[in-house]
Amino acid sequence: MKRLLSILLVIVLLFAVPITSGEAAGNAELGELEIASEKVQGNVGDLVKVNFYLYPNLPDDRKLDTVSGSMKFDPEFVTLGAINLEDEEANLTTFMKVGKRTVYDFQHNIIEPGVMRFAFMSVYGAEAEGFWFQAEFRIEKEGSTDFIFNGISYSGIDGSYKGVSFYIEPKSVGGIYTEGETPPENGEVDEPFMPIEPAVKTPVPVTPTPKPSNSGHTVPITSSLPTINTEPADDHTGVVTLPPAVTSIPLTTPVPPDSTERTSAPGQTTDAPNDPAAKAEPASGTQKPGTNGNESTGITDEPGNSGTSGDSANTGKEPKNGTRENKQNTLIVIGVIIGIVSVIGLGALAIAMLVKRRKSED
Repeated sequence: MKRLLSILLVIVLLFAVPITSGEAAGNAELGELEIASEKVQGNVGDLVKVNFYLYPNLPDDRKLDTVSGSMKFDPEFVTLGAINLEDEEANLTTFMKVGKRTVYDFQHNIIEPGVMRFAFMSVYGAEAEGFWFQAEFRIEKEGSTDFIFNGISYSGIDGSYKGVSFYIEPKSVGGIYTEGETPPENGEVDEPFMPIEPAVKTPVPVTPTPKPSNSGHTVPITSSLPTINTEPADDHTGVVTLPPAVTSIPLTTPVPPDSTERTSAPGQTTDAPNDPAAKAEPASGTQKPGTNGNESTGITDEPGNSGTSGDSANTGKEPKNGTRENKQNTLIVIGVIIGIVSVIGLGALAIAMLVKRRKSED
């Protein structure tokens, strides 16, 4: 959280400086802040270090609260590398690390080559001064350059944390030069006060050129997706039409066997079906009732006859084909009746449920 707060404060210092123009520094007062540096000599290709020092020169009752601005140099003569806040060999440590809750930042090549921007803030005010930072440069060619500090604005706070803003005019400080070149002169420079500007420019909105589509035909655009309609249609009466009840099922009527065919013992002549004598007396050579042999019972296979008699019950013989077919026909008729009743019951149940649903919806 503290790190995020520090980043936000640095952004505010870098991009929201209240000073707007040279003499018009708003309500800021012209201050006495001093920036000092030495002049360093080197050769082409050398890496040189330049130290910068800052002295706020605030009134006795105030501490340094903020500092921001920019430093310019010749980017064709030197290239800026690292920014160091400590130098152990020279026993130097920046005053920005002294005190509680201080934040700072250095950025270069943000707006244009040869410009470095910086910002510093101390929440409780910094009482230290002196060594500020160390910049490393590489000399690219013969020549010289000085360092012009512009847009310098700063503020001081008192014991009640009330701040007063100050600014200083652009000035030349220190420099780098090669052998045989004249060292740069320092002091006031003839250029207007230029406060630092936001590094991020607001992009200009670009209106795209519409392109024709579908050979110039208008394409309809719907604002919402179609939805499925689950409501019944207006002409729906809510009455379920049942299929017609099954009233009859075609049955296959078996063909009766030849009425003249009779069952008789081997070698025995069968009498006519209405002959009383044939029913009364068994033919000669036949087995007695109760045996496993066949005997003439006088039973006919005429349609409608149940195919059973007292004789057949006594002898234990199986019923004839007509009996089985009649039982099957009876079972089929019973099944049809049960099916019809089930269909009617299901239909009545469906109608009752539909009527109940419509009442609940109303």
